[in-house]
Amino acid sequence: MAAAPREYFTVDLRGQRAALTARAARDGVTASEVLRSALAAALGTVPAPADDSHSGSPHAAPVKLSVRLARAVADRLGRDTCAAGLTRGTYLTRLIQGAPPVASSADRVAMCAALNRSSEELALMSRDINHLTQLLRRGSGAAAKSYVVRHETLDRDVRSHLALAAAVLADLSAMR
Repeated sequence: MAAAPREYFTVDLRGQRAALTARAARDGVTASEVLRSALAAALGTVPAPADDSHSGSPHAAPVKLSVRLARAVADRLGRDTCAAGLTRGTYLTRLIQGAPPVASSADRVAMCAALNRSSEELALMSRDINHLTQLLRRGSGAAAKSYVVRHETLDRDVRSHLALAAAVLADLSAMR
């Protein structure tokens, strides 16, 4: 379907700009697209497709961009995009949109492996705590003392695991 010709109309928002901007940001569209949709709904019509070549929409057709970079910078861009497992366009788009840098594929694998090992260690601690609880319920204080050394570092171990889990989750959410 061909895009409709551009037609302009000025709207007095009367204090609704902040709400309009928030709605557009929430929906990932421009303020004009929100207004066109609202107008179409009020009129009972279907909004004409936007001409994305002029739109600020994140869904606009891609544009080829050429930039001149110092050799060292271009080489680093190539290494970083390869390590992140992303195309240059996707990598640059994420940086421009303020996303945190992406860890390399090898780093992600290492972080996930460390998280798995840490989770296994927490599972062992859970088993030990359950066994300790049973011993204490039975009044076996002498047997329970065998767990003292292991549980002295429990707080540090759990905090370390949570920090590792947070780093892995942050990296994974940054990839979305």
